[in-house]
Amino acid sequence: MKKQKKIVTGKMIEIKGNLSRHRIVRKVVNAFIKTEYRKKGKNVTFRYPVEKLPDGHLFIARPGHKKNFDFKVDVANDFGLGEGSHIEIAQDLREKKNENGQDYEDLLKVITDIYNCSENDVDNILRKYPVLNRSFQRGARIEIFLKVVKWLFIMEDIIYWDNEGRSFLFNFLRYVAEENDDNRLNEAIEKVKNPDRLKSFMKKASVDWTTCKNE
Repeated sequence: MKKQKKIVTGKMIEIKGNLSRHRIVRKVVNAFIKTEYRKKGKNVTFRYPVEKLPDGHLFIARPGHKKNFDFKVDVANDFGLGEGSHIEIAQDLREKKNENGQDYEDLLKVITDIYNCSENDVDNILRKYPVLNRSFQRGARIEIFLKVVKWLFIMEDIIYWDNEGRSFLFNFLRYVAEENDDNRLNEAIEKVKNPDRLKSFMKKASVDWTTCKNE
């Protein structure tokens, strides 16, 4: 008889303010250790609420794809982001740019602030840019989009701490949103697997690589 999976829900992990990358990683990993010590096992899944949403919470779940301290961002079906893959997130951002190019510039500033860890509280950001909640009708709601992206950045930090994981994701989102050549975009989606390959495509598209200020 197949053993039933056990789900353990941990305490909420809140990342706010201008916490630096290493402090964010330490706080998240310490929460995993504190909750999972002596509870881990083959059929155990851990879930942590990380953001408040209008209809509940955004959760992250462990174990992730790569084990160790990796996690998955639990993207629900009603978020409008598919399964929450990087390409689905990037394509959603591209649709928002095509829908409203002017307000996309403010949206990019907001994503850049989250990327640089200069502001990790999405609710606080949206209080400063209230128009963004009304700017885009396509795809995911802005609040959900930003909170998912924030935790994807954190996930990249934990998996690729010694590499350009966070930078790779941010610049991939920008590239997909801003590439004007559909053939080149389709080729990039198929071939881009690492930062160096992405930089090559960005150069052809005249999109500058942006380094995280919190590297």
